[in-house]
Amino acid sequence: MNKKVFLCGLHQESNSFNPVLATYESFRRLRGDELITLGKDAGYTIFGMVEGLSTYGITPLCGSYLNAGSGGSIDAAVYESFMGETLADIKKAGKLDGVLVELHGATLSNQSDDVCGDILEAIRNLVGEDVVISASCDLHAKVTEKMAKNADFISGFQAYPHIDLYETGKRAAEVLCAKMGGKNLKMARVSLPVIAPAHGYTTTAGNLKTLMEKGFLLKKEGTIFDFSIFQVQPWLDSPDVASSVLVIADDEERAKTVATDLALEEFSIRKELQGQALLTIEEVIQKALANKSGKPIVLVDSADSSNAGACGDSAAVIEALLPYQNVLKAAVDVKDAPAAEKAFSLGVGAVADFTLGATLALELSKPVLVKNAKIKSLHEGSFERFGPQAKGNICRIGKTAVLEVGKLLIHVSANAQANGDLNFYRGFGIDPLAQQLVNIKACTSFRAGYEPVSEEICNTSTPGAAGTVLKDLPFKNRPVPLYPFEAITEQDITEPKCYR
Repeated sequence: MNKKVFLCGLHQESNSFNPVLATYESFRRLRGDELITLGKDAGYTIFGMVEGLSTYGITPLCGSYLNAGSGGSIDAAVYESFMGETLADIKKAGKLDGVLVELHGATLSNQSDDVCGDILEAIRNLVGEDVVISASCDLHAKVTEKMAKNADFISGFQAYPHIDLYETGKRAAEVLCAKMGGKNLKMARVSLPVIAPAHGYTTTAGNLKTLMEKGFLLKKEGTIFDFSIFQVQPWLDSPDVASSVLVIADDEERAKTVATDLALEEFSIRKELQGQALLTIEEVIQKALANKSGKPIVLVDSADSSNAGACGDSAAVIEALLPYQNVLKAAVDVKDAPAAEKAFSLGVGAVADFTLGATLALELSKPVLVKNAKIKSLHEGSFERFGPQAKGNICRIGKTAVLEVGKLLIHVSANAQANGDLNFYRGFGIDPLAQQLVNIKACTSFRAGYEPVSEEICNTSTPGAAGTVLKDLPFKNRPVPLYPFEAITEQDITEPKCYR
């Protein structure tokens, strides 16, 4: 296929309740051919796009790609810099047939509630109506009307835990190429006012799995070309936060009908998506003390999950474990750069008191005093992800110290990320499988690695910016009605619409 395609991306998941602004320094920055060589082994979406294009004999023209972990809203200067480079690169490229954009879909800035919509709109205004624009998004994207109006197609992750990043990139490229090749495809969007905490569901069990399987069957039968069911990131305090269903088909009415049907089924499982009742930290500790299986109990501290945009600096679990330090083998982590620096200044083997936690968001948690902690080991802070998500990717989390307090091992790092990967602990000399209790600051992504090796996984009530009880969070700008805050009916689901 003799077509000219431009490739770029900005990927960051924002959390309105994290007060720490994500600056330009928070992002990994790639340009040009670096995008093409981005490793497949790590499962990157953008490399899936590259390989999807290569199937059609297309080598993309590559612009800028910015990628950051989840966190607070981004500094508007990041968006402005990215768009300045991107629009200049597109102008330089000349006449294009298509544009591929890798997004998260839930990115806010300190000036905009819809950064992804702003990106797609700016690109559309430059390239015109005839150029095909296809974007990829996370399953937790907030797919706004502005996004749907300016992109011909949006393809979202279909797996949670997210193990299909690469495949999603290929899907976004394939639908782009199909349209450029003359296939008359239309994308329909339906929105429904539902949010759910990310720990409450997976695509591997329950009715969300059944709903996804229905979409896969419709695609296999040829009824539709592609579909995405977006469970919006719930910690977005914005007027347009909502879940959505997108369906791509070669017939507009069929796309609308299927999108509506899938949205109605998602509406019917809205209560299930909220998840089961949460355990207290103390209840999980007691389970770990009683457990004789030889496998760890996992305490899920999803409210402080960096993957969900929280700060990662809560020491609430550490505080609860301290009375059991001599009887319970446990591994726990906290993001605390000053404590890591202190450990480095004292050296391995030193014993000292440490005040841990609440270094980033004092209003969300409190510091905890840990007495007589022995510095077991010190690390410069990098590990290779075990996977399956992003397997082989190198995570760099800054200076890291392992503190030993009785049988309690505390992983203290400057910039924790990928907390749910088995190597997050293993890479620093802590064997999670040798513990009675393992604290995981993640929502669901960790399950792919931990479920096969754990005795029980316990969703737990803990403090943090990714709070598990949504009604307890200080929303000020959300729409009304919005489930679970208010009751909704099928009439609150939007009419299906094709924008292009």
